[in-house]
Amino acid sequence: MKKIVIFLGPSLPIAEAREILGAIYLPPAKQSDLISAVQTYSPDIIGLIDGVFLTYPSVWHKEILYALEQGVAVYGASSMGALRAAETEAFGMVGVGEIYQMYATGELIDDDEVVMVHGLEETGYRPFSEPMVNVRATFHRAKDESIINDDLYKQLTAIAKSIYFAERTFPAIFRKAIAAGISPEKIDEIANFVNQSYVNLKRQDAILLLETLRDLPDPLPKFQPTFTLARNQFFSNLYYRDRTVIRNETNVPLGDIVGYAATHLPDFNDINFHASNRALVQILAEILGVQVSPEDVDKETRRFCSRYSLFQEEQLTAWLAENDMTLEEFNQLMMEMARCRRLQNWLLTQKSYERNTKIFLDELRLQNRYQECADAAATREQIIQEYYPNFAEESYNDLPISQLAIEQQRATGCRISLYEEWIREAGFLGTEFLKLELLRSHLARKAIQNPESPPSEG
Repeated sequence: MKKIVIFLGPSLPIAEAREILGAIYLPPAKQSDLISAVQTYSPDIIGLIDGVFLTYPSVWHKEILYALEQGVAVYGASSMGALRAAETEAFGMVGVGEIYQMYATGELIDDDEVVMVHGLEETGYRPFSEPMVNVRATFHRAKDESIINDDLYKQLTAIAKSIYFAERTFPAIFRKAIAAGISPEKIDEIANFVNQSYVNLKRQDAILLLETLRDLPDPLPKFQPTFTLARNQFFSNLYYRDRTVIRNETNVPLGDIVGYAATHLPDFNDINFHASNRALVQILAEILGVQVSPEDVDKETRRFCSRYSLFQEEQLTAWLAENDMTLEEFNQLMMEMARCRRLQNWLLTQKSYERNTKIFLDELRLQNRYQECADAAATREQIIQEYYPNFAEESYNDLPISQLAIEQQRATGCRISLYEEWIREAGFLGTEFLKLELLRSHLARKAIQNPESPPSEG
């Protein structure tokens, strides 16, 4: 079944729209709403009818191109939809209706032809002004029915066009027409005609769009874009900051989530510092031409999934949904992490025997955790010297490193990996050095558990 998202406001009551087409109905679109809809609802089709013009920035053309690039068919009619369809039809947006045709042919060029002032959603978008396309269509019908002649038609439409769109109402038009010399009697006749034969072209085109979408084949062939969208910084602003996600049935801009974190998370500064460093590493990797293989990315994915116990595909899918992330974005993040690790491993090879000692100890100092670790290491050394004065690693060959690693993880919660890659990244010169570290901690725990009778050596 086709999944359709419709942006609809004053052009047609939603209750009437639902009788024509079952769809997800959203309020008039503002900037970033199309991007948000693509990510939130994964629709097959987006129908753009109404959009905001002044209260918020309007729907941007690149949002439409983004939807098309993602394989979403985008249709437009009636209002903002007709305007944007005429502007982006070369890229694949489909326009429907008479208003669209007038924009597409150049008969109409001004935005104010479809703009109207109206109330909020809870008022049913009560109109406070008249869209010029409806005024023009109504006067044209009056001419066709010989209520007015061609000259008067041109005069009335020119008067209506001269009025600022927010103040364009029929009473305002008629007052200005009388001031221009048209007889009050003629204006009364025209006013009666308007009351009885008003042409709501926007409504007609909105209905036509819904009927068109309703009658499309199901399943709908996936739209195949013929272009590649250039993602500039402004597009990134919309996608990563202004785009909304639905949390607890509430639309939340991504930027607001960062704002909340900045003022509520005690460790925000550390998170932000490391996030910036990760981004800077990507720039450095680009400069150095560092590339990672699919195998590198796969390893990073396995590390991540192991860390958060995402062992089944459905578990990862659920995690992605909880974190408002697509699989493509997740794979990109894993690629970035693989790049970071590639550069870190390169750094360790430059440090020779020193490995990560200095840089890690400096990080402990920056986090004010050096004293904690240094004192704990000294305490363990004191226990070894006291209880095992003749300590020799060879005396414990019967204890496998796997057993020691499991015991260490249970005792400390610290994840110990026996993969050579992790051993190197952790700063050990080899597996035997990791085993020695685990063995010393094992013996220290034994001594603490049995201070009167520590295990004998050998």
